[in-house]
Amino acid sequence: MDVLAASAEGFLALFYWKTFLWMMFGIVLGMIFGIIPGLSGLVGMSLLLPIAITQPPEIAIAFLLGMYAVTTQTDAIPAVLIGVPGTSAAQATYLEGYPMAKRGEAGRALSASYFASVWGTLVVAVGVMLFLPLLRRVIDGFASPEFFMTALFGLMLAASLVGTSVTRGLIVGFLGLLISTVGFAEFARQERFTMDISYLRSGIPIVPIALGIFALPEVLDMLLKRRSIAGDNRVAATSGAMEGFKDTIRHRWLVFRSSIIGCVAGMIPGLGGTTAEWLSYGHAVQSAKDKSMFGRGDVRGVIAPEAGTAAQKPGALIPTVALGIPGNAIMAIMLGALAIVGLPPGPSMLNENLHVTFQMTWTVVVANLIVAFLCLWLQRYLVLICYIRADIVAPMILCFMLVGAMLATNSMADVVLFVVCGIVGYVFKHTDWPRVPLVIGFVLGPLLENNLWITYRRYELAFMWERPIVVILEILILLVIAGLVLSRFRARYRLKLKNDS
Repeated sequence: MDVLAASAEGFLALFYWKTFLWMMFGIVLGMIFGIIPGLSGLVGMSLLLPIAITQPPEIAIAFLLGMYAVTTQTDAIPAVLIGVPGTSAAQATYLEGYPMAKRGEAGRALSASYFASVWGTLVVAVGVMLFLPLLRRVIDGFASPEFFMTALFGLMLAASLVGTSVTRGLIVGFLGLLISTVGFAEFARQERFTMDISYLRSGIPIVPIALGIFALPEVLDMLLKRRSIAGDNRVAATSGAMEGFKDTIRHRWLVFRSSIIGCVAGMIPGLGGTTAEWLSYGHAVQSAKDKSMFGRGDVRGVIAPEAGTAAQKPGALIPTVALGIPGNAIMAIMLGALAIVGLPPGPSMLNENLHVTFQMTWTVVVANLIVAFLCLWLQRYLVLICYIRADIVAPMILCFMLVGAMLATNSMADVVLFVVCGIVGYVFKHTDWPRVPLVIGFVLGPLLENNLWITYRRYELAFMWERPIVVILEILILLVIAGLVLSRFRARYRLKLKNDS
């Protein structure tokens, strides 16, 4: 009953007028970030973080999650209409949606994508309510050893599942850990790596890092294009909204299965929306009796990835709020925002602040529902954003980022840090070095270090074999390492067979 009461309280809190207005503000910005290629939810979260942390917790949550929830709904608009995915999580949607648009079924494809997203988030929201009592019992058994091993497991997954090179992912992840140690260490009562610079004594703020690593490289690339994102493509949005809605009802079990796949992908650190989308798309192809239309405009190839991508968002919230382990890079930034506004993740988010957890879940669901109807109403006008020249949009965003970077500590040092991180992010992007593990390592660093310190002082090394959950996590970490080694040997063996043949 307390779960139902907290769910109702979180739902009603969302409709307090000020909270609702801020959520709508975030939704509008999220629609823009989704439509314009390059301005993904990750860039949006980085850009809006400085504004959010100045607000009360419930408003900050509604604002950030309202933006985050809808970027992968509106990214389907350019993917379907002009064949340019708004984000990387719309690539599978493009495979089927763009051929449908060329057949004159753009409205049907877009409508199916909107409502598949709504059903996907609803499935996960109901699942959270049903399984939360079990999750709370598991989390109540966590202490510092379990939190340490969970954070280590999350870091290993994030480093190994992002990018083309596991070695590079691990190096970048541990670089993030190293950066997180800068500042005054309370348990050691000493300063580390500050070089007598007063700015570094309180630690490096996350806002300039997130803006520099993720947002600045995308804006620079946009600026260098010096043309409209859509190019010379012109495809009009057509009718067919009701048919798309019927498609989601007709393939409701595909929506359900894709939602489960997306939720699981969201809960596993390092996977995220792109992986959820392709897993769901692959399942749609594999489970279809008639595969002849896939690749040529099958609506099932739009429904499945959109449901999976939408479902991974509330799925990623679960490890973030319950364990302090971000499910993806966006949740890593969200984790920093929660800490700044006074909502530290952990067991308290499933007990005293359970209504806040449900407010976060309901924000994703309600935002998806609102945007589904807004997009149906405004999609013929929204697509015009794709034709604005990049050299007009980019300078405005760059000015906004400079102001946002300075809001971290109101110091010019924030701007210097922002520029340095931007250079690093640009180099990483164009040399195929992953950027996500750096932010996840930076956010997980204090959690890892503090819990390791407490664990060793209390249990010494005995915690590694005396606590069942820790042993299970150790086995999972070893399985991850074994899987990486095995995949490396398989790749070498296949390459050798190819060269021999």
